[in-house]
Amino acid sequence: GHITLDEFLPWYAESVDAAQQVSATFQNLVQSRRSVHKFDATEVDDGVLRRALECAIAAPNRRGTEPWRFIKLGKETVGKISDLRDELRNKRNSGETTTAAGGDSSINIGVGGSFVSWTKVPHWIVVTYAKAPPNSGPDGKMQQREDFKSTCCAVQNFLLSMWSEGIGTKWTDGPIQRTEEFAEICGINLEKEKVAGVIWYGFAKGGLNGVKAQFRRKGVE
Repeated sequence: GHITLDEFLPWYAESVDAAQQVSATFQNLVQSRRSVHKFDATEVDDGVLRRALECAIAAPNRRGTEPWRFIKLGKETVGKISDLRDELRNKRNSGETTTAAGGDSSINIGVGGSFVSWTKVPHWIVVTYAKAPPNSGPDGKMQQREDFKSTCCAVQNFLLSMWSEGIGTKWTDGPIQRTEEFAEICGINLEKEKVAGVIWYGFAKGGLNGVKAQFRRKGVE
């Protein structure tokens, strides 16, 4: 059938308004997200985690490689990592070195910074991505680079989903995560994957509205 212009215009105006509201909500979500540094002990429902993972794996990835792996750590495993931190701190104080992930070289381990302060956060997710096979040449290295970029997109989706449900996150990195001991504790096969970082998540102390915005040096011109 046919509709008149008078019938069409109200429907069109309503559709435009709805689209603008969805757009504004999404843009506000992206621009308001912050890294959370202080968590309380409240448990986060696994349904929230599942929805965040569903958003994460919707990230774009070239050639459909889906290179990411998200590993949820339990309290026992987190305790082992905390013990590893103490062990590496003692090595550092005595001037010893430890082996970097992959066994490429020995590195001096510093265990300061946020890792020491936030080992008691409620939940941990270790993120890995596919490693280029040995002797894969330039093409393999390029694919590994593409896979890392895709994994970063997946992590951003994860963080945004968590924020949309009132859950704070912090994507961390550090020398402990680059050790063979850390990989062994987390069940990571260093011959096939690399660590992209650890995501801590939980309810922010004081709520998300109390999280300070990071100063941005660059704007849109």
